[in-house]
Amino acid sequence: MAQKERKNNTGGTDRRQNRTILGRTIFLMVVFGVLAFVPLLWKLWQIQIVDYRFYQEKAISQQTRDMLVTAPRGTIYDSQGNILAVSTDVYNVVISPKDILAAEETKAESGEKKAGKGDELTDAESAAMAGRYQEFVAEGLAEILGMETDTILKRMENTSSQYEVLQWRVDDDVSTAVRTFQEENGLYPGVYLLPDTKRVYPYSSLAAQVIGWVNVNDGNRGAYGIEAKYEDQLAGEPGRVVTAKKNDGTEMLSSYESYVDAQPGLNVQLTIDATIQSYCEKALADGITSYEVRNGGFCIVMNPKTGAILAMASSPNYDLNQPRSVTDPVLASYLEKVQNDPSASEDAYAEALQEAQYTQWTNRAVTDTYEPGSTFKIMVLAAALEEGVVNENSHFYCPGYKVVADWRISCSKHEGHGDQTLAQAVANSCNPAFIEIGQALGAEKFYQYLLDFGVIGKTGIDIQGEADNTNLVWTRDYFTGIYGETSLATASFGQTFRLTPIQLVTAASAAVNGGHLMQPYVVQALTDQDGNVVEQTEPTEVRQVVSESTSAMVREMLYGVVNGGTGKNANVEGYRIGGKTGTSEKRDEDTGDLIVSFLGVAPADDPQIVVLIAFDSPTPVVPGSDYTSHGFYISGGNMGALSAGSLIADILDYLGVEKVYSDSSYADVVVPNAVGLSEADAIKLLQSKGLGYRVVGDGAAVTDQLPAQGVSIPGKSEVVLYLGAEKPTDQVSVPDLTRMTASAAEQALEKLGLYMRPIGVTDFSDTTIATEQSIAAGTMVDPGTVVEVHFMDTAVQDYAANGNISNIH
Repeated sequence: MAQKERKNNTGGTDRRQNRTILGRTIFLMVVFGVLAFVPLLWKLWQIQIVDYRFYQEKAISQQTRDMLVTAPRGTIYDSQGNILAVSTDVYNVVISPKDILAAEETKAESGEKKAGKGDELTDAESAAMAGRYQEFVAEGLAEILGMETDTILKRMENTSSQYEVLQWRVDDDVSTAVRTFQEENGLYPGVYLLPDTKRVYPYSSLAAQVIGWVNVNDGNRGAYGIEAKYEDQLAGEPGRVVTAKKNDGTEMLSSYESYVDAQPGLNVQLTIDATIQSYCEKALADGITSYEVRNGGFCIVMNPKTGAILAMASSPNYDLNQPRSVTDPVLASYLEKVQNDPSASEDAYAEALQEAQYTQWTNRAVTDTYEPGSTFKIMVLAAALEEGVVNENSHFYCPGYKVVADWRISCSKHEGHGDQTLAQAVANSCNPAFIEIGQALGAEKFYQYLLDFGVIGKTGIDIQGEADNTNLVWTRDYFTGIYGETSLATASFGQTFRLTPIQLVTAASAAVNGGHLMQPYVVQALTDQDGNVVEQTEPTEVRQVVSESTSAMVREMLYGVVNGGTGKNANVEGYRIGGKTGTSEKRDEDTGDLIVSFLGVAPADDPQIVVLIAFDSPTPVVPGSDYTSHGFYISGGNMGALSAGSLIADILDYLGVEKVYSDSSYADVVVPNAVGLSEADAIKLLQSKGLGYRVVGDGAAVTDQLPAQGVSIPGKSEVVLYLGAEKPTDQVSVPDLTRMTASAAEQALEKLGLYMRPIGVTDFSDTTIATEQSIAAGTMVDPGTVVEVHFMDTAVQDYAANGNISNIH
């Protein structure tokens, strides 16, 4: 019994042990199984959840071809709806090396089948059978695109690529040739023409620095000007073409295709008027040539009532369609010198070219700072009148200089102006008088008006690159401190501080528009492709600076500057033009060079425009001379005012401002018909129109006349009456009238049966000479033709730069 019981106990123990081992085994299997699946589960989690987008995009890229479609860029218009910048439809020539490689096999197979049947092979099939398919495609494209065959073959070696751009934005004739080559040889897939856009500027260089250009090397993004400032609005949203493809990368024709339309950018309408802009650019170019200007210049036209910029020109200029080309004569000459300089380094020309490009791309009207000179006296005058420290009855005595804190400051008229009223001091641009005006105003108030007129900081104009001149004007503590007396004196006539041209125009507009400082702007509106206005710019008044009564007095005194003062060369009969001349020394360069300028207001009684034109560094005939080799006295009165007068007249004519003549004899008269009348009746008719007469022949009645009926000629001109005598019909050569006095020019024209219409200075004297004529010398014209002759007074000498300041010790 005992032995049997022992056996049973042993068997029970074994079973328990087996169960324990089995349990442990299962447990370990479960544990190890779970542990083995954790990394797998984690990997699945990472693939399906964490990296879901990555693998989804990779799958899509393997199964589809996705090509970008560039969005049409918004159009830029001027204020009258003229297109200044537009995107035209073009194509990019693209190859897919991977598709071309696959197509070679397909073409070869197709060729073999045709050959077996005796069918005619295409050139592409013949090339593929000969193992020259890639060479065939490359040679054909190279001939069309003007590229090297080896260059294209090199691009084809990248067989993992599906998108190799051979040429961007090709012209229509090129894209047509590529399409023909593609269709005739069945090169699709493999060779593609993808739609794109190309930026075109119809007016080439017009308003170049305002508009700016797009950089094709930077995704067709705006690089300068409005193109850069409004990049987000102009660019739009690109579209996409998505098509299915096989596992070998070739496209599955007639399969899945998705096209997402590109969203065009918004259009930008500027306040710039293309016609006024062209007038400004011509005035700048003509002045630069006439005055032998070395460093270009700038010109701004603003509507003083709204702050809208009607024109903004800067020189040197460039062609927006070829922005990297340098065509300005001065810059081109500089580059040529560097290129031909044997001592220059290898990188010298590249550096010089880059410098020249940046120079021509720069909008000097907003980026440059300079000492404004006497044009700034407009704001000093307005502030003093507003504060009541001077009035129309104030008098000033000018002995030719003013001593301030041991400094002797000379007047432009070294012998002095003597006793003068406020209006006369303004017309004479008298420095000593304005020093007294500044002193009467006081440093504290003077500085406050600098702030109020917005000539410290930025104007906030909606254009790229506006300079901040805060560090170029004294601080309030400095200006009102121990050095304030001298600073106040020089600031009173616009020296020893710097501002931007746009600041000066904006401030001057506030002085003459009733006292309202307006926010300057160049973008009028943003519109969509249907012409709906998305965003509109409304005129914004920053603050009221002076009163309407003060502004009216300023306008009248500025009219006196042109009506007999230093700005008399800006005079145009029929228009009341006001303004202020300026001549400032470029003290930071220490070269003795000057910036000559004129700031005009017209019409003076109700300003429609404020014009600033400036020329940087006219060339003296010899170093230290006050004259150029063409005989122009280097000053704002002889250069800036002369150019501004014609410019302002052209703009007012264009705007439809009616001329009002103070002397009716200056008004044009339409010649009446005297043919058939008796001599007495004809004379009576002409005299009733304010015209003179001259009789040729001795017949009983007028048989012909010169000029003919309907021709407009200056008042008091002589009409030639032919009484039986034959009127000359042969054309005559226009004489060269430049440098002639008014009487000499009139006589030279009368001898040839021509008429003179004088513009510019009209109070003729021995110092009044002709500077320009509307018809070039040597031109053949009909008798009776009217020639416009621009006169200037060479006696105007308003140089009042900082060089006239000297220490009396």
